[in-house]
This record gives sequence, C-alpha cells and structure tokens, in this order.
Amino acid sequence: MLNKYIAVLFFLAITLVGNLSLARTVWAETLVQSTVETRLIVALRVGQQEVQKLVPAPWQVAPAPGGPLKDANFFFVFIDQLLVQDAQGKPDMGGGNRYVVFAVPTKHTQTGEIATVVTGGFTPDIRNVPGAYKASSQGTVKREQTNKGANIEAGMCDDLWEVRDTRGGSIELRVQYQMALPLRAKGEQKIYSGVEPSFFRIYRNETATDLLKSIPAGINRVQNYQLRVAMPALKNLFDGSEQLVGIAAVPLFLRQIFLP
Repeated sequence: MLNKYIAVLFFLAITLVGNLSLARTVWAETLVQSTVETRLIVALRVGQQEVQKLVPAPWQVAPAPGGPLKDANFFFVFIDQLLVQDAQGKPDMGGGNRYVVFAVPTKHTQTGEIATVVTGGFTPDIRNVPGAYKASSQGTVKREQTNKGANIEAGMCDDLWEVRDTRGGSIELRVQYQMALPLRAKGEQKIYSGVEPSFFRIYRNETATDLLKSIPAGINRVQNYQLRVAMPALKNLFDGSEQLVGIAAVPLFLRQIFLP
C-alpha cells in the first residue's frame, strides 16, 4: 500500500507542474531567478471547449490520461513565495510575494511535447503585471493558514485563500485537511505562456508534495473544501458543471528559473 501511495505521489509531482525531463537540456541557459515557496494546488475538470479558448495554437488541451488527476484540465496554483532572489542571490521584487496562477495541461500539435501553459493569474505587485508570461493581472491575495499538532503526530491544517481583482471579482478557497508525510522529488520543466505561445521558461525544482485528495485514486484527507469563483474572465469555466479532481499541498517548493 505504501509503495502504491508513493507511486501516486510521484506521478502527481510530474503532472501538477508540467513536463519532467530526465535528460540534460541542450540549449544555452541564463539563470534569472530562484525562489522558496509553498503551494496549494486544486485540479479541476471544466468544459473542454471553454478551456481550449484560453490556450493558443499550436497548443491543445490535454487532460491527464490516468493516475490521481485523471481528466483534470485546469489548475489553480496558489503560491506563497517566502523568498525570491535574483541571479546574484539578492532579494528580487521585494523578496516575496503571494499570487495565484491559472494553468492548463497541453500538448503541442506539431511536436507532441507535453507541457503546462500559464493562461492567467493575479498578483498584488504591479511590478509583476503582466509578468514573465504576459498573463497576470493586478489583484489582492490574502492567505490565512493555521497548523495544529502535538509531538510526533501528523497535524491538522486550515488553509484559506482570498483573491480579488480590481473590478470586484473574487476567488475564495478553503481547505481543511489532515497532514501526512510528503514525497520529495526533483524535476526539470518548461512552462509556456498562453499569450506568447513560443515563450517558455526552464524550471529546475525540488519539491515536497502531499496529495490531500484524489477522486480517481480514492484518496481523501480533506475534511472541509470550499471553492467559490466569481471572476468575469472565468465565468464560462465555472458555470456549475466544473468538478473537483484533486488537491495537493506543496509545503516545500525550491525553484531555479532559467531563460533559454
């Protein structure tokens, strides 16, 4: 049972944030930033035709074909950056940030490459608008997190996020869950822009991922889950037909970001 759980988490670590490359890249690279973060990720199944409208050609929406996130085609990635450093190791953009990213798993129709495309998001820092992927808007992002535990027992976590845009739209997420041992993994990815489809950044990550809930895998340590989306830009995706596929907490996300 333990081996099966570890295998599920390893697949999750790949699927949540893009393609995993085990071979060395062949392009020249320039380090631009490194970060220390925590993340909360919600995987959803929304209308395929509507989410495809967010993705530019030659990319095509490619839901996870199997595993704990089977059929997920849209992700909310809530990011709490504890430390942001430039290429010289100095604090960058104030040294920290909180924001949310909208991400879609895709396949390149010409090359067959599988990758994540960033289609939007909100950040409170005007310096990050429209951001590296030309997809971010300004908004407020609030997080309240409470952890309760004693001695060596796994604790309970209550994680609340509130995102509001400048026109009154909002995203509200609350997840209460029993914590467990996360899985550590290393990966290399290319993440693409939904505005400039040929633009990408190269990530080298070390992560610790805790799969909280998976409908396909029958995993559930979530005691309370509430997601309310009232954003004009997302109204066609969240029309009441959306379905939760899975939730993951990432208490450790170390990332180096390179440009080709």
